[in-house]
Amino acid sequence: MSADTMANAPAEAAPAADLPDAEGRLAIVLEGDVDIYVAEALWRRLSAGLRAATVLELDLSAVSLIDTTGLQILAQLQRTAAREGRSLRLRAHSPAAAEAIEFLGLAPLFGDPLPIQTQWA
Repeated sequence: MSADTMANAPAEAAPAADLPDAEGRLAIVLEGDVDIYVAEALWRRLSAGLRAATVLELDLSAVSLIDTTGLQILAQLQRTAAREGRSLRLRAHSPAAAEAIEFLGLAPLFGDPLPIQTQWA
């Protein structure tokens, strides 16, 4: 599956076909709860994706909940990407993902601008 044909499976059902496109970009859509209950499978899937790609793009638009375990996974992926000369990009933040990242002050870590939420304005 190319990065343009996003992997839409839940985090715990890592498709075997998470492969980067010709430019080395891999896009994965995270869906549902990104929490301690899916942490092990999520870490395996996303770290494998990062090893396979030069740029890993995570679409957070379908994330309904993200807890500190999920945020720790994203933070560790970011540190690993930086250390290995790769890129991690977060995009299309759901309200739940944006609120958690902003609340904990993690936006600068990821370097992605968060959308301004109406409840914050």
